[in-house]
Amino acid sequence: APVAAAYFHEELSSANSKESKTDDAVDSEISYPRVTVVAAHEGQVGRATQFRDVLKRLSGEDIELAVLARSRMKAGAKVYEPKLVGKVAGRKCIIIDDIVNTGTTLVSNVNMLKHEGADAIYAWATHGVFEKNNCEETLQKINKLDDLEYLLTSNSVTSPQLLPLKIRSLNVAPLLAEAIARALHDQSISSILSLEPYMAVERYDGDP
Repeated sequence: APVAAAYFHEELSSANSKESKTDDAVDSEISYPRVTVVAAHEGQVGRATQFRDVLKRLSGEDIELAVLARSRMKAGAKVYEPKLVGKVAGRKCIIIDDIVNTGTTLVSNVNMLKHEGADAIYAWATHGVFEKNNCEETLQKINKLDDLEYLLTSNSVTSPQLLPLKIRSLNVAPLLAEAIARALHDQSISSILSLEPYMAVERYDGDP
């Protein structure tokens, strides 16, 4: 969550800077965009809340939280119909999930957010599994989502196929290395997730 939140913070700051430019000058004060972090379903509210808290700390702005609740599928239906709780109209939305497998939930969520007036839609999933038995079709399904800016996943799972342009991979090796170093020196690992300060001690790797 902290690494992904920092990634999106830089993305949103950069994108808003470009939007604020004029032919003659750049506004002296560029406002941060209105952002809503969206839990992909009820089970992701905790993860989305943690992501939002880190993004709030990085941006210094009030970040909204929303959830796409799953309604019970009707007989014969193959997908859930999400129900939105929260503000997304005219806002840049970041969908938070733990895993993307078939991409079906992501597609329905993106369509729902666009229908509800979202200005731009991004997604973060910790693990990109992409349905190993039908990987190419799943990747193309996501890549064809016109209303999705891009999906960001970690590189915790290796894809047998080359990832298309709309799927970006985030290297988590530095985060794992930091967690191992903290464990060796009896430092807080959980504070990494919230960007909380920790007591500095001398470490073998030369960092405080």
